[in-house]
Amino acid sequence: MSHSSISLYQECPQKYKFKYIDKIPEKPRHFFSFGQSVHLALEFFYGVKIPTPPSLEELLANYKKIWVSAGYKDKGQEDEYFAEGERILTTFHGKHAKDFHVPFFVEYAFTFEVEGVPVTGRIDRVDKLADGRLSVLDYKTGKKLAAGRLETDAQLTMYQYACETLLGAEVGELTFYHLPSLTEHRAERRGAPLVDELKARIVSTAEEITKERFAPRPEEMKCRWCDYKPICPVFKDQGAGAKASAVGEPELAALVDRYGEAVARTELAKMEADKIGQELAAALNKKKYVRAFGASYEAVLSRIVKWEFLDKRKVLDEIQKAGVYDRVLAPSAPLVHKLVEDEEIDPDLRARLTELGERVETPELKIKPL
Repeated sequence: MSHSSISLYQECPQKYKFKYIDKIPEKPRHFFSFGQSVHLALEFFYGVKIPTPPSLEELLANYKKIWVSAGYKDKGQEDEYFAEGERILTTFHGKHAKDFHVPFFVEYAFTFEVEGVPVTGRIDRVDKLADGRLSVLDYKTGKKLAAGRLETDAQLTMYQYACETLLGAEVGELTFYHLPSLTEHRAERRGAPLVDELKARIVSTAEEITKERFAPRPEEMKCRWCDYKPICPVFKDQGAGAKASAVGEPELAALVDRYGEAVARTELAKMEADKIGQELAAALNKKKYVRAFGASYEAVLSRIVKWEFLDKRKVLDEIQKAGVYDRVLAPSAPLVHKLVEDEEIDPDLRARLTELGERVETPELKIKPL
């Protein structure tokens, strides 16, 4: 077992079976390739045996040499990500070359057992703190971390448990290093309850797999992008009776490609806009401005305050006790739709709901790169 295989089984046991038991490969993904490329470059940066880091020129030359190009939809997208990687590595080098130290471990590969279940993994970097304890770092190249994830994430818990089991030293610090923003999100070592919860999850997941329990767990957003959807039993009858276009219809094929290219351009523009927006917000924050003007546009920086709760059940219980439960209730249209379509629901209720509404079918067009 590994953190990724356990997470995949919990997401969808059927997908786990396709990947780890049937050995059916998934399509390459550009974000995996990008993350791998930056990780390999930082492995080169910290992999020296003397306390002198590679120069920026050496780091970028190595980055170009080890670049993983699989999964990008076109040359434009690949060039965009390559440039982003160069930016990350340049700023990383500028920040850390001056206080460089040789880590305790780089890409530390571990294997141990939990109640007879083999567990394996790889840690990006392990440092030694001044007090002799260990610091565990995991690099992240994707989006910002979700609120609350740092304190409970099972991946860092597994890394702590592996280090303390195999290296004979206590972990004092756990860090997710968000590379695009050069932000180090630190947390203290996990307590016994989280470690025990991880061990129980490892053992229970292994038991479920041994018993060959691979029932699919469909979810709309996850299934939409799943490579195994065409062979998944949940979707085996999807589209039965529907008519598909044949190859050799140039007018229809041209429309499909034009639509796909337009969607791709939109996604690329969104990614660029997000990047520039982050730079603009940082510049406004630095100057303590809330508004700025360009030649053609005005930018206003506002603060959105929201609460995030880990235990929503307890929150609702408190609200209910206070007698204000009705103030947070809202009708959920998707659940009402399911009631109307569910043949096991009371026919009288379905009839009354049907009289109150109108069944409307709206075509939904989806497209993905070939």
